[in-house]
Amino acid sequence: MEQRKVIKFLTILSYIFIIISYIEISFFIGFNFIDFNDLELNPIPLSDFIYGSSYISLTGSILWIFLVISMICFLVLGFYIFKTAKFSKIESKSLAKLMVVIGMVVLIGAFVKMNFLVLMGKTKISTLSGSISFQSALYDFDITPITAGIFWIYFISVNCALMIAGLVLTAIGIKWSLLIENPEKPEE
Repeated sequence: MEQRKVIKFLTILSYIFIIISYIEISFFIGFNFIDFNDLELNPIPLSDFIYGSSYISLTGSILWIFLVISMICFLVLGFYIFKTAKFSKIESKSLAKLMVVIGMVVLIGAFVKMNFLVLMGKTKISTLSGSISFQSALYDFDITPITAGIFWIYFISVNCALMIAGLVLTAIGIKWSLLIENPEKPEE
């Protein structure tokens, strides 16, 4: 592999990270304004529901904040990968090792973010009809509109894509470092 091709791959990957993170953050902002209907007589937006009500536990509010922080961290990581690919003059061996490290950071970060999503989905909320999990409330059209379910599925899908990107980045970094350390000898 040539360093030029790897830098082009890193640039494309950084653009994907940045675009996905921007879309995810904008969906998250829109998600905060979706109304919950089955909680009381007047529907309340999700932001009031998460941050200022007694319907959800403190654990759910903290998980929500950590979810926002993880989205911002992946946006920053996308900018870091872009800066590294465009403006650094790193030699091939160091760049290969950096790709492995960044790929593992992406993979671990995506697993942690998936844990936040799963725990947030299992958080119990109080409704007029009884206790229900947060994810079940998002998929119940009597409580929230269909956009809430779509946004939640998008968050999970993006996280799965980040896991795959972390695996691919790590694999390419390992393959490239092996090719650098043990170059193939032409057969005679």
